[in-house]
Amino acid sequence: MNLVLWWHMHQPDYRDINGEFMLPWVYLHAIKDYVDMPLNIAASSGMKANINITPVLIDQWQDYNYRIEKALLEPDEDAAINILPDRFLRPLLVKNLDNGDDDAKLWMSDHYRWANYERMVSRFDEYKTLYDLASSDASRVYLNDAFYFDLCVWFHLAWCGEWIKKYDPIIKHFINKGFNYTYADRRLLLKRILEWLKYGISLYGFPAVKGGAAPSSFPEYPDMLENSKIKELSEKNKGEYEITLSPHYHPIIPLLLDIHCGGVSAQMTGISYEPLYMEKYNYGLERAKCHMDSLDKYYQSVANKNKIKALWPSEGALSSESLELFNGYGINICASGEELLSSSLGLDAHKPVFSQGKNILPLYTVYKWKDTDLKIIFRDSGLSDLIGFTYAKWRGDDAANNLINKLNSVDDYDKEAVVSIILDGENAWEYYYENGFYFLNDLYSLISSSVKINPLLLSEVCAKPDVSRLVKLDYIMPGSWVNGNLRMWVGEAQKNKAWALLNDAKDVLLDSIKSGKMNTNDIGNALKNLMAAEGSDWFWWLGEDSPLFSQSSMEKIFRNFLKNIYLTAGIPVPEKLFESLSSTKNTIAEMGGMMKRGHEL
Repeated sequence: MNLVLWWHMHQPDYRDINGEFMLPWVYLHAIKDYVDMPLNIAASSGMKANINITPVLIDQWQDYNYRIEKALLEPDEDAAINILPDRFLRPLLVKNLDNGDDDAKLWMSDHYRWANYERMVSRFDEYKTLYDLASSDASRVYLNDAFYFDLCVWFHLAWCGEWIKKYDPIIKHFINKGFNYTYADRRLLLKRILEWLKYGISLYGFPAVKGGAAPSSFPEYPDMLENSKIKELSEKNKGEYEITLSPHYHPIIPLLLDIHCGGVSAQMTGISYEPLYMEKYNYGLERAKCHMDSLDKYYQSVANKNKIKALWPSEGALSSESLELFNGYGINICASGEELLSSSLGLDAHKPVFSQGKNILPLYTVYKWKDTDLKIIFRDSGLSDLIGFTYAKWRGDDAANNLINKLNSVDDYDKEAVVSIILDGENAWEYYYENGFYFLNDLYSLISSSVKINPLLLSEVCAKPDVSRLVKLDYIMPGSWVNGNLRMWVGEAQKNKAWALLNDAKDVLLDSIKSGKMNTNDIGNALKNLMAAEGSDWFWWLGEDSPLFSQSSMEKIFRNFLKNIYLTAGIPVPEKLFESLSSTKNTIAEMGGMMKRGHEL
């Protein structure tokens, strides 16, 4: 059987109008997950996998690289601190905390505890001690500067990925030191973080900063590793991975094209759905094309590659109209979830049907969209969700063997099957022992040594007609990988209100542009804010199924984008944009609300 393993990396635009990052997830996941993922694949000879990443994530990563390097070169302490784009990074360059600055200490006590307690904190006794002390309001009066600086250092050490922790001698030295980190230590840690950030982005084929030279090929192992580890890896054949992209700011394109198509999937999947009382998302086709044009241009100019061919549509959201759009852009292959396939075919895609002279599982088939060259694969939700939610609680080798046994059973049934495992490549690992390092190492070793499992790059699925059977698909219901519908982004009061606010701001901006009253620079800035506001994440987090804190922090960023559109267009900001969109219900979602299952249990 054939296996398509496809990891997805994405973060929305967290920057405010001044370029300040309102949340730190881009650089934290970069040093923890975005570095680990390609290195884990490359270190397993014979392994093949695919990694999807979004241009808006790469943009922000490059911004961090540029500004951290600029700050490290700045001799003036205050100026250097102000250059850094993220409040989480700034204490690494602060020599002394102001004695009266209790607000800064309170902020550090709260925010440097943003880490998984079981997996990221408790594995280090020193960090656990600091974390527990910082959790007590009463103890904070007695804590000195050294405590807060050590807490800052341990927060960053805990967020480093396993390749950095295990094989970078400088990071290992800081872990072993344990406490009393000096200003020189903190500065060196920031410098080392920058080196990994710059190396990590090259693993995806992009330059370290905008305007830089893209690497001609994926780089060798970094010289930050211990010499013995570099030698060991260099003697092995590297595993292969292929980089794919999603539309630039990760919008739900079916909803841009038809804002009411979510109602169709809601009716077909039998879920509650609150109608959206607006006629349409005006200029929706033009907006969808804007994200696709930006993606195409980005891939060719920034990565110095040919036109994009493989696409993970934002959240696997598809519709007939979006597939026609993708085909028009020359996309060769895209994907969604099994729930959408089942709804579109009117049958359970996991149950065998008789086709082309044998019993086959519809899910493990490559589909051809109408009479085009566009192919579609559909993720196996059960297998993907085992990695996302279940295996974190298992021993790594037991989990890897369990998954291999399930894949072997597919091979026993159908040797032509194409099984697609597609999921979030970053948020699951903080729940795993040591960031999933051993699980992935065992899994990749078992896959690459298997005589039954044939791992594929997406280009191979497209290029080899004998890889699998092709089945023509003439209709697809509007939906996504989440329960086969679009309810995560529309059809609930708060989500619908956000769409109405977005539509109003967009119309005001486009009318202002047509009037000729805006200059070129302002137009460009306003359109960037519009594209960022059209991203999927703001709608995902709104609603009663998301934790209140996450809702609040994300919707504030969304409202800021809309405010910036009005301000840049020279139009007063409507009062309604100062009102919160968050639900009053404080939900505790599975895995912190960061991920969803393909279908509800």
